[in-house]
Amino acid sequence: MLKKIVKIIIIAVVFLLIAVGGYIAGNLTKYGLDVRKADKAVERFQGSLEEPYKKDIYGGKTPEETWAMYIDALKKGDIDLASKYYAVRDQEKKGEFLIEEREIDDLKLYLEQLSAPLQKDGSLPDFILANKERAYYYYMVKDLDTGEMIKNSVNLYLNPYTKVWKILY
Repeated sequence: MLKKIVKIIIIAVVFLLIAVGGYIAGNLTKYGLDVRKADKAVERFQGSLEEPYKKDIYGGKTPEETWAMYIDALKKGDIDLASKYYAVRDQEKKGEFLIEEREIDDLKLYLEQLSAPLQKDGSLPDFILANKERAYYYYMVKDLDTGEMIKNSVNLYLNPYTKVWKILY
């Protein structure tokens, strides 16, 4: 009789271990599938963020070329094209700014200010200037109220996907 009870207990423990093992294996499998699903969602999301940058072909091979293309588009009155020389994330906002400038008849003044010679900004720390995917320039503009000359910064970056230079600000 004792042997029968021990045998039943052993069988019960084995079934219990199988059930617990199955439960753990099922949860680990579900966790792995959830992680894989989340990874794919992140990849899709990241791809949707990168897509506009991968398709962005507007800009020059050098920062100076991009700046010249931007000014040329403004001279032609092509605000849509001019706004495309900005970083993708800023194109809509900059396009609205340029339209506003045109509507209040300040686009000509804005263009005159931009036509000042673009100069490399060497006043920044070396660790900033060492970044070859960024370019720092400035041009001088005359403050209309005070007559004082003001340094206006222009920062550009190299689009890593299309290798064209874009205006940050």
